[in-house]
Amino acid sequence: MSASAWKKIILGSTFVILSTFYTFLVFVHGDVNWNLLFGIERIKSLENVLVSPINFNYWNHFGSQVNLFLPWLTLLPLWPIFQINNVMISYTLLIFIINILTFLSSYYFCQKLFSNTLQSFLFSVIYTLSLTRFNFIMDNNITNYLVLIFLPMAFYGLFQMIDGRFNQWPYFALGMSLIGLTTPWMVLSMGFISVIMIALAMILRDTLNLKYWGRMLLFCFESLIAVVISTLGYTLPMIEQGDFYQEKIKSSFIEISKFDFNNYYNSTQNKYLLMSAAFLVLAVITICFFNSKVSIKTSIFGIIVSGLLSTDLIPWGEIKIFDFTKITFYFWIVCISLICLFTSYLLAMIVRNKSSLLKLSILILTVSMSSISLYVSSNNLSSGNFPIQRVSFNRDLIVHSPSKLSNSDVFIVDGKKDKLPIKTDGNYFEFKYYDPKSITIDVPIIAYENRTVQINNETINSNVSKRGTVQIHTQPGANIVQIKYSYSRLAKISLILNFFGLLALCWLILNKGRWIIRKIV
Repeated sequence: MSASAWKKIILGSTFVILSTFYTFLVFVHGDVNWNLLFGIERIKSLENVLVSPINFNYWNHFGSQVNLFLPWLTLLPLWPIFQINNVMISYTLLIFIINILTFLSSYYFCQKLFSNTLQSFLFSVIYTLSLTRFNFIMDNNITNYLVLIFLPMAFYGLFQMIDGRFNQWPYFALGMSLIGLTTPWMVLSMGFISVIMIALAMILRDTLNLKYWGRMLLFCFESLIAVVISTLGYTLPMIEQGDFYQEKIKSSFIEISKFDFNNYYNSTQNKYLLMSAAFLVLAVITICFFNSKVSIKTSIFGIIVSGLLSTDLIPWGEIKIFDFTKITFYFWIVCISLICLFTSYLLAMIVRNKSSLLKLSILILTVSMSSISLYVSSNNLSSGNFPIQRVSFNRDLIVHSPSKLSNSDVFIVDGKKDKLPIKTDGNYFEFKYYDPKSITIDVPIIAYENRTVQINNETINSNVSKRGTVQIHTQPGANIVQIKYSYSRLAKISLILNFFGLLALCWLILNKGRWIIRKIV
């Protein structure tokens, strides 16, 4: 067996063992919270998302357009996992698979960027086993740790462009598209930091090369267009719909003003600040004393800028044009990702040209310290009332609904509350009502555009009630009322463009960033 095959076996086995260990910690110490219930219901409700953004089988049968207002493409491959009857097994399997994919993604793109097996392995371990990512998983917000699979791809494409290898720009565009189709606020933070890093590259390069910057601007523009097209399936339908019932996102920036100098390890926030300060010192040392590539130097500045932007050193509350507090949390994700990359680079640089035994020692030490820190952190978590072993499925969560409809699933028949038996099947909602005269019924379904209402198989017009629900006028006698939702023509076109945009980016990656048709293999 070749050395390359042995290397793949050893790496793969290590990733499987670490993922199993990670999943075990989550299984033993994790708690069920609203985020987890919401994430599971979101994934299960995707069974008919290609036909309609509404699934009446879920969200308390209110017809919530969660799948219209939140991106779902990167969650769709997870849907088969939750077809297992045991939700606990499904979620445990989900954690294991996402860990494996994060290990592989971080290793693969670091290896493509630096061609250094040791550094790539160190980065994959430090990145995947980082405490920030562990906190995301224990908080059970699936999209926040799912997006970490795609960040290495975006960083790889960005660093390659900064180093002048512009044929790799499709990686950046595809990574940013997948990030946007997972966590839209994240793509804004990543885009902002990318612009700053590209601008800093102009200063850090030895000479001003007009051809370089001309090509940089061209491929940045192409990337922007590609990202816009590849996310149309999410952005256009949401903009077209307009009304969006959503609670305001809480501010999540790190408050330096509340740092506890009497007890440095009193809170997670204090630990983040201490860690950031330590890496800031290392970053300055690296810039001053080591001759690094431009991409490494810009990543160091990226750590500093994204770290500052994630704190209250910036008066976010004073900025009235846009509520930036929604994205400060994601600046910290960018910061911690770059810190992991920089740490792996620093360790690899220290042992460069050193003995294999020293390199192996650094590798084992990194894996051990990362694993021990996870174990200690998981043991320090306070046990909740609902351990992960008791996770179940709840079809009755109420999200993205008018306040007047919350906690109410009753019909209003001519001004009087009533409960009627209903039948649901995907985007299909049906109920029956008999009255010798024509009456008005306020149906407990959120009124959105692109609805079709039929009574006895005849399409009728419907109105919007005061509580934001569908209001109909029945016919005298027996009424079989059917309500369906579908995508608009614009939404269907945007989904098609989205699909072809992603397909084009995959083809461009195989075609080395060229639009012309050439032999790929």
